[in-house]
Amino acid sequence: MKTHIPLIVRNISLDDDATVEQLALSLSDFGWHETGGQVIATFYTMSADPVAAAAAAAFSIKRALPQARVERVDEQFVSLADIAARAGLTHEAVRLWATGKRRAAGEPFPAPRAEVGQGRTATKIWAWPEVLTWLKAHYFLDLEPDTAYLTAEQVARLNVALQSRRQPHWQPATAGVSRTLAVMHAVLEEDASPTPAARRFTDTAGKR
Repeated sequence: MKTHIPLIVRNISLDDDATVEQLALSLSDFGWHETGGQVIATFYTMSADPVAAAAAAAFSIKRALPQARVERVDEQFVSLADIAARAGLTHEAVRLWATGKRRAAGEPFPAPRAEVGQGRTATKIWAWPEVLTWLKAHYFLDLEPDTAYLTAEQVARLNVALQSRRQPHWQPATAGVSRTLAVMHAVLEEDASPTPAARRFTDTAGKR
């Protein structure tokens, strides 16, 4: 099963011809698109350690596009209306799940990640991967077959690794990402093109 890891990339434009040419030459293993004014690079991996593989892949973006900044994982926030549309369900059915008025056996509907706006116009948002997991577990709705996403814990680890990469002397923000940073440092020592470096890392991680 392939893990899809969407990364938010700053300081580049998909409307720039030179950038698009570089993406085709060096970063064609990623899926690139723009949504809500943000450029998203989706990394695909079958590695047993997707966090470390994605961290190395993020560095390959920086190598090919020095001005780029891989900021964090895009957690794909969605509203109730978004969930209903993607799942082919009624808005009311999803609302009842989200409010706990219609409960499935087992875990309740995932908790919202945030609330946007105030009062009657407030809108709650959820992380789409968490909703996908819940729908598959409780209603056997496999909306994205053969696709996996990072868990919330893995997202947190990868975001820390991406931030730590920009700190002086590779100082990790937490001990949990020290191994990821060490492997990325080994990639830095190699004089290789971006995509092969990421591939070599992924293959190595997958054999562990």
